[in-house]
Amino acid sequence: MHTHPSEPLAGVRILVVEDLLLVADEIEYQLRRFGCEVAGPAARCADALRILEREHVDGVLLDINLNGESGFPIADELIKRHLPFVFMTGYDQSFLPAKYREYPCIQKPFSLKELEETIVERFLPLRSI
Repeated sequence: MHTHPSEPLAGVRILVVEDLLLVADEIEYQLRRFGCEVAGPAARCADALRILEREHVDGVLLDINLNGESGFPIADELIKRHLPFVFMTGYDQSFLPAKYREYPCIQKPFSLKELEETIVERFLPLRSI
């Protein structure tokens, strides 16, 4: 029996960092279906960092390429803050610089099931600490 996806994710607050509006809207829609709260979306590094300064988030879905701007400065800030995140990219994970390869990465386009499983696996264990 499959539990309703919103049960384990209810109230989990996720920042979506994605430069393509249609993709960001779809991710936000799916996250809300899971029961998550959504911060953002942010389309640029400066916007994401500003949201992180002002709002509490439990985790971040982070596009690596933000309209030609690298998402790695955001990843560095998240690592410093010990905030969980998942890279989202159209590239293979081997594209990531070595220092980021230990962090989870989902390849676009990803399935709804893959998104849900990744969020449950990456954001829930740290939330209960």
